[in-house]
Amino acid sequence: MTTRHHTGWRSLAAGAATAALLATAAPALAATLGDWDVTGIQFINADCSRNEYVVNATFTGTVDDGGGFDKVRVEVWDDGTLKDFRVVEVAVGETVDNTSFLSFVGTYLSGVPGVGILLSDADAAGEAGPVLDAVDPFYPEDEDGPCEFNVERIGGANRIETAALLAQRFIMADTVVITTATDFPDALTAAPLANQLAGPLLLTAPTHLPAVTAAEITRLQPTNIVIVGGETAVHPDVEAALTAIAPPGATVTRLSGANRYETAVAVAAEITQDSSPQMYLATGQDFPDALVLSALASRESAPLVLAQAGHLPAATADFLAAAGYDDLYAAGGTAVLSDSVVDGAAAVQGATAHRFAGLDRYETASLVLQEFPAEGDVMVATGETFPDALTAVPVAGRTGAGIALSQTDHVPAAAITEIQRLTSGFAFPLVTIVGGEVALTATVHDELLALFTTAGDRAQLPRDELDSNYPG
Repeated sequence: MTTRHHTGWRSLAAGAATAALLATAAPALAATLGDWDVTGIQFINADCSRNEYVVNATFTGTVDDGGGFDKVRVEVWDDGTLKDFRVVEVAVGETVDNTSFLSFVGTYLSGVPGVGILLSDADAAGEAGPVLDAVDPFYPEDEDGPCEFNVERIGGANRIETAALLAQRFIMADTVVITTATDFPDALTAAPLANQLAGPLLLTAPTHLPAVTAAEITRLQPTNIVIVGGETAVHPDVEAALTAIAPPGATVTRLSGANRYETAVAVAAEITQDSSPQMYLATGQDFPDALVLSALASRESAPLVLAQAGHLPAATADFLAAAGYDDLYAAGGTAVLSDSVVDGAAAVQGATAHRFAGLDRYETASLVLQEFPAEGDVMVATGETFPDALTAVPVAGRTGAGIALSQTDHVPAAAITEIQRLTSGFAFPLVTIVGGEVALTATVHDELLALFTTAGDRAQLPRDELDSNYPG
């Protein structure tokens, strides 16, 4: 069981440097911060250390920074260096509970004690403004655990075990999402929801709850368990088993419809969009073209709905008519989704239609991946089956990583190009292979490792001249 350092506060007793930051903070027109807390772990092994922080905060939007949303910024600093940050959008006039994941590779005790966690108002561009609150130093717990560099693998004996191993990258989660392991549509649309709810996407057998899935739910102790799919996909016996292992007071709910298209709409209705509303459209008849599209929808806080190749189902059409979006994105060529379907879905709201279509699933996936900015991380999953790529989505969302698709024993050239773009120039790049060697062989690992000629130096030089993790 993970030991967590969990500190909650409303009014923070800060150190001298933090107090100086706060002294200039909080003009009247800034987002309002309610209760907030931090959980932190530093995973250490012989090769390197990886810091992970979960910041839970309640924000109220007050200033329209664009599209009716206020922006705030959550940062982690170490030894005067900004290590990671997230920009959070809050609708003006609304109060939301937000979870932000922050991480970096390195040993926090190399200079100034601890790390600094800083919450600030932000401008329309997401740049930090007045400080709302901060803590410095904050000390994570040290724990033996996963820390790799350049190329790592997260893979179990099967798709259900791999999903459980991916879930272990969450040091805490208030919500977990559950779908069937045997078919793709529910997982395809559920991945963006799991990402938005800051929890993992776990898999179950249709008629019984696997032990590894149950074990992860027991470890995380979520307050909400969301089943996606009808009773054929996830039998009532599974729901009963989930209710039995749920913590006291936790809720178990189901999002479903009469078919995959209605279930997708039920999930899409739960997605809260940001200031740049978008819609994502995939075929409900096969998975390859849509795997990375689901990851992009997650990144953009947008719903993903399903259509047939030459027909927009009534449930999808009704949802689109009631939704708001400026751009619609679809994956696959005209044999997958016809022009009439894609253009018609965009026309419902007068939106602009965009299509990602390559010569095959791998090229299509790489075209979608081009929409991800380079942040030093990328996950690689098989394009032959659906579960690994989709259960990786919430984990990728924690660090902003993109997801590339690979053949079983060879990484396609288009994917290699995007992986290089996403990781080049970073001091500590990381490619995560998702799935065991049956899904992606050792040859794939070797091809990816060959992209990195040298390992990054994990050591941090002492910064004894600093008395704060924040600059200045």
